[in-house]
Amino acid sequence: MEDRIIIEHKLKDRKSFKDIARELGKDPTTIAKEVKNHIQLRNTGC
Repeated sequence: MEDRIIIEHKLKDRKSFKDIARELGKDPTTIAKEVKNHIQLRNTGC
């Protein structure tokens, strides 16, 4: 869960999967899969 929070914050800071993976000691593919499996889209009303 802690890694997911870090991933969320780094994505908000516009970091790449590669940068996030390097910081967490994971493979970039693992980060991409984690994001894909847990993404939640919100309607903005536009």
